[in-house]
Amino acid sequence: MNINYGMEIVRATEIAALTAARIQGLGNHDEILNETRRAIKKTLNRLMINAFVVNDRFSHRKEIFRIPKTLGEGGPCMDLMLVALEAHHAAADGRNNATSYTVIAEEGTIQSVPNLHMSKIVVGPAVGETININQPPAVNVKRVARALGKYTENVTVCILNRDRHRGLISEVRKCGARIKLIEEGEISGCLAAIQGDRADIYMGYGFVPEGTVVAAAIRCLGGYLEGKISYDIDSDRSIATAHGITDFEKVFRVEDLIDSRKISFAATGVTDGEFLEGVRFTSTGAVTNSFVARSETRTYRNLTTNHFFDYNPVF
Repeated sequence: MNINYGMEIVRATEIAALTAARIQGLGNHDEILNETRRAIKKTLNRLMINAFVVNDRFSHRKEIFRIPKTLGEGGPCMDLMLVALEAHHAAADGRNNATSYTVIAEEGTIQSVPNLHMSKIVVGPAVGETININQPPAVNVKRVARALGKYTENVTVCILNRDRHRGLISEVRKCGARIKLIEEGEISGCLAAIQGDRADIYMGYGFVPEGTVVAAAIRCLGGYLEGKISYDIDSDRSIATAHGITDFEKVFRVEDLIDSRKISFAATGVTDGEFLEGVRFTSTGAVTNSFVARSETRTYRNLTTNHFFDYNPVF
């Protein structure tokens, strides 16, 4: 891409984060998600692109604000993927790990995926392809320990705190590794594992669309992902087939989800999380913490932005 769209799309994640933070903790889960989706749509719609929105996980929910299939004021044709507010329940309740994400890529390079569950393992570039999702958790933890030059007991595994993960948590504990449980924010947990500061590996079940966001981040930062879609009922296979997926045992890797090396990725924290700090309101406005990355050059920026406004917020 001739234009660094990262600095364009981070404005959208900032606006989304400011919007969500303004009504954080008020307890209305649908309202905070709807307001955030309206805000990110309005900002992205100002870009000089013709963007096709891919993998919107809430597009089927009638009570949720619908993002148009195309955004932008016209220009180059692009793929656009957005998570206006990950962990919207956490944001509405005033809990941690709520974040806004946007990914932009060349037209036709973000794989359309079903809104189904996916088992994932995500690690950073120092570990890479040594993991294997078809192996037991203990085997993968030991492989990560070996790749990082750590004792197994010093490896940190990030897992969503869900009932469906009881068996996984038990297996990881038996092999002696440390566990970081998060209540929400699968993408943030994966990004923490990629960066390696707060976790060494992410394991567990989440949604397939979130996997494409993580794959985009890996294209920009390095790292490795393996995922397998879970087909819980017979109709799930029909849903997957509609997205061109016919191998129901397929192990998905980054190249299967993002078929391009020309990607920009942006994220802004809403509440403090595993990957980014949240919005801070001040007497003159607010401070946001964002992350912007570009795959072509493998450059990334951590942005602390001061937003100034009086009684009328800029969002």
